Amino acid sequence: MKYLIVDDERIISEGMARSLRSIVGADAIIYTANDPFDALEIIKQQKIDIMFCDVNMPGMDGLELVQRIQKITEDIDVIFATGYAHYSLDAWNTMAQAFVLKPVGEDEIRDALDKVMSRRKGWTPVTLESKAEMRIFEEKKTKDLKAMCFGNFELFYKNRPIHFTRKKSKEMMAYLIDRRGAVITTEQIRTILWEEDVDTEEKQGYVRVLANDIRKAFANIGVESVLINEQNGYRIDISRISCDYYDFLEGDEHARRMFHDEYMSQYSWAENTLGRLLKIK
Repeated sequence: MKYLIVDDERIISEGMARSLRSIVGADAIIYTANDPFDALEIIKQQKIDIMFCDVNMPGMDGLELVQRIQKITEDIDVIFATGYAHYSLDAWNTMAQAFVLKPVGEDEIRDALDKVMSRRKGWTPVTLESKAEMRIFEEKKTKDLKAMCFGNFELFYKNRPIHFTRKKSKEMMAYLIDRRGAVITTEQIRTILWEEDVDTEEKQGYVRVLANDIRKAFANIGVESVLINEQNGYRIDISRISCDYYDFLEGDEHARRMFHDEYMSQYSWAENTLGRLLKIK
């Protein structure tokens, strides 16, 4: 499922994203937006199932945002989150399915989700036991995505190369794989992709364009949950990818034989990782 958290305070949206992920598990796709106009763009490009939305935001309040979303899609459940209880009646008169008051903790999110999802076929409340079962299921998934890092970087799905519209999209994906699942901020991504170039406002927005390009490429093959947006940055779900680099670090003999002193050769920033690999060869 896909979730969207909209709040003009970044610390709140990131905190809710962490709480939500601990409830729904690693396979869920969670977007965050700190501007209602950004939220509209995400809604236009992604099929969001559930949106958590602040009511009181500058530029466009949550109620107006939901009214605009209704013109785009009606196939979305809305949960309002606000510190002002008097908004509740207005919220219910739109298409909100639940309403929570700030500060929002895991219990409040879980209760709201249970209320919304109880109408959906097959939903059961998430317990510690079911979360453990989800982790086991993830571990048993076939890794149809394969990253080749030794030599030039290439990414395959079922042995077929994945096509990205932009070269920088492929490079961004390569760097996220190099970072092995760590959250990389948009600022760090800009620094890596453009090295010493001046950081312009255009480049700041372009990282989001690259992320959308990656998502579209993955959506075309049904593995869009690999790229995860959280904490003002991006990471990849490494449990979904087989990788010669990862195998090498785990001591796999075949991977060690395949390493011929070359690592993501088309990217200059990869030289740092290459140096580390040569030391442990």
